[in-house]
Formats: sequence, C-alpha cells, structure tokens
Amino acid sequence: MDPQFLKYKNYKAADFFDDEDFVHSKLGQIENDKDFWKRLGAHDRELAVQMDIAELWMTLIKQQPVTNRGLTSDQRWENIQHAIPSYSRKQNEQLLIRKIVKWTARAAAIIIFIFIVYDISQFGTKSTNTTYGERTEVLLPDASLINLNSNSKLSYVRNWKTDKPREVWFEGEGMFEVKHTAIKNRLRENDLFVVHVGELSLTVLGTKFNVKDRRGRIEVTLFEGSVKIYGKNGVDRLLKPGETFIYDEQSKANEIVPNTNPSKVSSWTRGELNIEHSNLAHIVSVLEDNYGYQVIVEDPSLLNKRFTGIIPLKGIDDVLFVIKHTMNVDIVVKNKQIIIKPN
Repeated sequence: MDPQFLKYKNYKAADFFDDEDFVHSKLGQIENDKDFWKRLGAHDRELAVQMDIAELWMTLIKQQPVTNRGLTSDQRWENIQHAIPSYSRKQNEQLLIRKIVKWTARAAAIIIFIFIVYDISQFGTKSTNTTYGERTEVLLPDASLINLNSNSKLSYVRNWKTDKPREVWFEGEGMFEVKHTAIKNRLRENDLFVVHVGELSLTVLGTKFNVKDRRGRIEVTLFEGSVKIYGKNGVDRLLKPGETFIYDEQSKANEIVPNTNPSKVSSWTRGELNIEHSNLAHIVSVLEDNYGYQVIVEDPSLLNKRFTGIIPLKGIDDVLFVIKHTMNVDIVVKNKQIIIKPN
C-alpha cells in the first residue's frame, strides 16, 4: 500500500473538502496530482465515495450565483470553511442512521433465523441419555413420565402424528408411567403407546411398568394396566400387573413369571439397591452396568454369596462398604477398575 494513502484512510467528505491539495487538484490547479486521487479511490471504494461527495460540494458552490458581491475571495472561502462542520455533522448523522439500519436488519435476520432453527428443532428425533451413576426424569409431550436409570437412552420423534401411536425407542433401564389418552368406549390408534426395546415392541395404554435391557436380557415388570409384547420368532404375550416378562435375545427364549417383590424392581427409582436374596454376581452387574466399572472377583466362588437388605445408592462407596464388611474381603479401586480379593 502507498504510504501516502495512510493520511487519508479515515477521511470523510468534509475532510477532503478542507484539504488544500485535494481542492487545488480538483480545481485543476495541480494537474499532476489527479492520478494520485484516482489511485486512492481505486484502493479504497469508501474513500472514492467521500471524494465524489466533496467534489460535488465544490461543483455546487462553484456554480452558485455570487450573492455577496462585496465579499472577497478570501471572505467567501472563510464562509465555506465555517459551513464545513455543518456538512460534516449532517454526513455523520446520515452515516450513523445507515449503520443503525444495517445492524437492526442484521439483528432481525438473526432473530428470525433463531426462530426458524427452534421451529425446525421441534421436529425430528429427540434423545435423552444418562451417564454412569446418573438418573433423570423425562416428561414427554403427552405428559407421560419416564424415569431413566444410569447408562440409559430414550429417543422419540417430537412431532407425534395425531393418527399414529406414540412411539419411543429405549435402551438401559427405566420406569414408565404412560399417560392414558383414550376416551371411554372409544379407542383410537393414537391412544396406543409403543416402546421399542431391543427386538421387542411393548404396546400399552395408561400403564406403569419397568423395562430393563441389559446384557442381552430384557425384563418387563408390570405394576398397573396391561402390556402387549410383540417380537421376532413369534413373540406375542399379554402381561398383567404383578408379572414379569423375561426375554433372552441370544436364545430367543421368553417366559412370564410372577413378580413376588415389586418393591425390589423399583428400588432404584428411590435411590436404593434392594439386594434381598441377591448374590454378588448381581451386585457386580450393577457396578458395571450402572457405574461403568470393570469388576474383577479373584475367587469366583464369591459370586454365589447371597445378601439381604437394602443399600442406599448415594455413591458407589456405599455398595463397596457393604460388600467389604459382609463378605470380609479386600477391595481395591483403581481408576475404573474394582478388584475384590479374599481376605
């Protein structure tokens, strides 16, 4: 860039109008400088506009009739100098207005864009995940409530169609309290609520049930209402309150068994681990599935050791404390690995 251009980088029309070199050049008094102003205008388009405005002022003043014939040239030039601040002020006001209009238009465009993005976000799939050791509640658009256990995922299409069943896709463990929407004596397809879990589809109305999908085994325990279970290999079962449906994804075997301890199934929703008649193998699966630890039991015979009682799940230390003091074992925790050793 020509070093001479730096002097003019912030010039406005009033500044050019007040610049003797510019004025003399435009009035034809300095012929050799005209090329400099052309190059300056080509370098900076905004400066070219300001120079054009200043030149227009000079042209208008030059063409005006001389009303004060008694004034000398110096006096007229002095009057012009006094008028420059007024021109400059008006120009700055117009420039400020243009900037305000430009930024207002940009802000409006951003706001419109945000609304469009938000509107689009209301469609498509919404997912909620829980990490290890985390539990959360999800309120669906129909007011159904899902309590998610650790390491679980719930997905659903936001724009549920009014003529189709309400559908969700689920992994992990969760307690479902489905909102009943059917009107008495009138059951429509959109009154149905379908939970897709693994290879199964659970079709329900207003129902409360627990779903557990861990290690290739799906367990559905029904507390209220009814659940119709469909799946591959001809699975077609109706579950009643107080029953648990068990499905092995590897062998495809399934069965319905009585649930003699519903409080044990739902204990996790209360922040508890019910270990009534549970063995160490069951607790190990909880530590791995819900907390993300790798558990190594050096003596496999310990896995069949049975427990009784309830452990408050404020943290993993509560579980380890119970194991250590009821089984008389040593426990080493390193990073995300738990080693249980015979004492």
